[in-house]
Amino acid sequence: MTTARAYVTGGTSNGEAWLVEPRRLGAELKLSSDTTECCCAYNMLKLTRHLYRWTADPRYFDYYERTLYNHRLGAINLQNGHTQYYLSIVPAAWRTFGTEDLSFWCCNGTGVEDFSKLNNSIYFHDAEGIYVNLFIPSELDWKEKGIRLRQETVFPDSPQTILVIETPAPAHMPFHIRIPRWVGANASLRVNGELFPVIPTPGSYLSVSRTWKQGDRVQVDVPMYLYTESMPDESTTRALLYGPLVLAGKFGSDGLNELMIVGPLGPDVKKHPLMVPPLQASSKNLDSWLKPIPGESLTFRTTGQERDVTLVPLDRVPEERYSVYWTVT
Repeated sequence: MTTARAYVTGGTSNGEAWLVEPRRLGAELKLSSDTTECCCAYNMLKLTRHLYRWTADPRYFDYYERTLYNHRLGAINLQNGHTQYYLSIVPAAWRTFGTEDLSFWCCNGTGVEDFSKLNNSIYFHDAEGIYVNLFIPSELDWKEKGIRLRQETVFPDSPQTILVIETPAPAHMPFHIRIPRWVGANASLRVNGELFPVIPTPGSYLSVSRTWKQGDRVQVDVPMYLYTESMPDESTTRALLYGPLVLAGKFGSDGLNELMIVGPLGPDVKKHPLMVPPLQASSKNLDSWLKPIPGESLTFRTTGQERDVTLVPLDRVPEERYSVYWTVT
C-alpha cells in the first residue's frame, strides 16, 4: 500500500477504488479528481498503529507522520470543523466539504472519530521505557512507573522538541526517540544542555538510558530540508516537501463559489480548469530556486519561473485552488 498505492500525502484510492495497476500513480491521478478518500487514510493509520505495536519498527511512524500532517490535518476546515470525503490532489484542486447538518457521509464520521484522538499515538511503552514517536505538545503520565513527561514544541514551525521529566524520585529507564527518515545528517540530542555523544541515524530510534531526576530536559533537534518525490511512473511529475510536510502551491480563489466547495465528491476541475505552470528546476538543489519568505513560517516562493508561486504546507492552504504535483523540468 505505502509503496505502490499511496500518493505523497500518504493517502490512497481514486473514487473509492484503484483504477490502474500498482505503481502507476501518475496515470491514476489523471483519471479522476476524487482522490484519497479520507476513510482510507484514517483506516491506514489505524492499521499502521496496530502493526507498529507488534514490531516497534520506526518506519511505520514515518508513514504515520506523513499521513497525519498532510492528509488528515489537511482534510478539516479549521474555521468550522467541517470535514471532507475526498482530499483531492489533482493540479488546480480545491477542497470540498460536508455541511453542518445537511450531509453526513462515512468520511464525516471518520473525521469525528479521527480528530477526537490525535493524541493516541504520540507515545508508546514497553516494560522498561518510553517511545516518543511524534513531536506534538503533550503530557504523558505513566502512573505505574511514577513518571510524567511533558513535551514542549511548536513543531513543525520549529524543527525541535524538548522533553521535560517530572519524577518525585530518581528513576532509571530508557527513552527511545524516533529520528525521522527525512532528517539530514545533522540531527542532535542534548540532555540538560550537554550534547549526547551519539550521532542520530535517520529512520531509527536514538535511545537514552539513565537515571532521570526531577526537571531533567532532553532537547531533540531535527533539521528539515527541501526535497522532491516523483511519481513511480512519471519521473517529471513531482511533489515538493519540507521535512514531513507536502508543500502546495497557492492559486487563489477566483471563480470559486459556495456551491463548488460543498459535496461528497472532489472538485470538478475538468468543468472549471486552471492551467498549472511547470516548474523549471535550474538546479537539483531546491534552495537555489525555492526560497523561504522572511517572517512567514513554512512559506516558500519560487524564483525565476514562468509564473512564480507561493507554497505552504498542504494543511495550511486556505479555501482556494492549490497544486501538490508539478511537472518539473
